[in-house]
Amino acid sequence: MNDIKLTHEEVASRRFLFTYNSIQNQTIDFMRLGIPKLKEPDCICGNSVAMELVGVYDNEYQAEKMWALLRGRMINKKSDLKLFTLDNLESLIGEKLRKLEGGYYDGFSGKIILVCNLHSPLLQDQEVEQYIKEYSSFRQDNYFDRYFNEIWVKWISDTDGTEKIRRLE
Repeated sequence: MNDIKLTHEEVASRRFLFTYNSIQNQTIDFMRLGIPKLKEPDCICGNSVAMELVGVYDNEYQAEKMWALLRGRMINKKSDLKLFTLDNLESLIGEKLRKLEGGYYDGFSGKIILVCNLHSPLLQDQEVEQYIKEYSSFRQDNYFDRYFNEIWVKWISDTDGTEKIRRLE
């Protein structure tokens, strides 16, 4: 697996845990990255907790450009100015739930937290807070047999530039 992706996952996990621990009054430590061949989530933590991470972008172009730049590559694709971050969030949560249901994370038996990193530089705090307020939990329709123990969103505040996290379900 790509070193940049692995570094990103570890840093994102550690940053999330720092804020999560202070909000939840917990002491959960990052232990190691998960091993996909063993059907583990992205990050294994202490206290029988693991995290699965998903990046949520404005559009496909933004995701491709961000990762290409990190890898020192250029992309010759035309920019897509459509901003679908919050629409993409719901479909990506559904995608991760299908993977959970399909046994992708069965190599871990503890609590699994899904962390959704919102990568939109244009996203405003009030939009995220409104989305959270109106969010309809996937658990309500009982479509899946299994659900993540918790689902959180993480973003950079438009007001003070700090990292914010909020629980969705």
